[in-house]
Amino acid sequence: MGLDIYNSWLAGSRFVSYEYNTFTVAFKDEFNAGFVSAHYSEKLRSILADLLDCPDLHFRAISVAPRNMPTRRESILPTMLRPSYTFERFIVDDNNRLAYATALSAAKNMGSDIANPLFIYGGVGLGKTHLIQAVAHYVSTHRPDLVFRYISSEEFVNQLVIAITNKRMEDFERRFRDVHYLLMDDVQFLGGKEGSEQKLFHIFNNLYLQRRQIVLTSDRPPHEIEPLEERLVSRFQSGIVADIKPPMLETRVAILTQITRERSISIDEDTMYFIADTVKTNIRQLEGMINLLAVRSQIQNISITRDLVRNIIAEFLGAGTRHLNPGSITGAVAEAFSINPTLIRGKQRKREVLIPRQVSMLLIRELTDTPLTEIGRFFTGRDHSTVLNAIARIKEILSENPSLKRKVQDIRNNLTS
Repeated sequence: MGLDIYNSWLAGSRFVSYEYNTFTVAFKDEFNAGFVSAHYSEKLRSILADLLDCPDLHFRAISVAPRNMPTRRESILPTMLRPSYTFERFIVDDNNRLAYATALSAAKNMGSDIANPLFIYGGVGLGKTHLIQAVAHYVSTHRPDLVFRYISSEEFVNQLVIAITNKRMEDFERRFRDVHYLLMDDVQFLGGKEGSEQKLFHIFNNLYLQRRQIVLTSDRPPHEIEPLEERLVSRFQSGIVADIKPPMLETRVAILTQITRERSISIDEDTMYFIADTVKTNIRQLEGMINLLAVRSQIQNISITRDLVRNIIAEFLGAGTRHLNPGSITGAVAEAFSINPTLIRGKQRKREVLIPRQVSMLLIRELTDTPLTEIGRFFTGRDHSTVLNAIARIKEILSENPSLKRKVQDIRNNLTS
């Protein structure tokens, strides 16, 4: 049970009672209580039974909100918002200026004719999530009377499935009916999910007609999300579509300076420029690089020098000197597709897992000398013929899907730049 699950469903819950071998926990509304009861009650029961040494323990999830009670802001504001993702901490340059300016405008002017909807797209780790969460933080701070909902499209799909399964569509719809700001991250995952597309279309129209603000992010422009209903593509394109490109060198140095200053990490200017000139396409990697350097410096009690940076790059980031391997490549693919690497290596055959797995096999074959048999073993006991078939299949898919082909090329470029 990972941090994402905790943040989405368990954070904010509170202990009620433990009597007659029944451990009762209260959740913010009936939807959350029902979801946890349906999906995580046995896992929680098992953990609590071990902790309390009570094999016959029962777990009970209840709601603290009466049925049909209007949802309060406290249940709308998710704990998954990162405190650092504010407009004040977003470094602006020519490659992201339009996205920044329109996001700030949307935060200040709900439902304006200029930036509603606002659709922000760009590659992995360039700041899309930072900006959409900055809107949430701004509204929370400056307009506490307004209600927003921040959610990923994947979570939107999951919640819709649960609502349909448990016959709780009224609860689901209420969660989106009265919000002033709908903030949805990674909408590319809606492609091909017809029921979710239809539901979002109606939610979109209802909010838009009320002049409520809609902000969406994706790793590609609306017309490249395939398959996606034409009417949704049209809605997404009806406001501002702003892209974010990789930051310029000076911007990367500014980002590094901000991170090191906030964390009281000492790095000389020459080494700072060396890092910025090496890690060129992903802000998240810049932050991860600083974290690794700080930990290594603290553990070994050494200064952060260019040699230390070069060693870290060789081990983890793979600029020219990195040795690419199945693990590092699969990790990069997992990040690009926003999926757990463990799922890619596993046996699930859902399309959202199968495509990243095939892409990983293709790139491992292209970028390393790893034998087919070893690639097969890496992906949970597959043989070399399975690997060959997977590579052939993904090549065929890429020839027919320009947006996916571009995404794979971006991953390849990030791995080899």
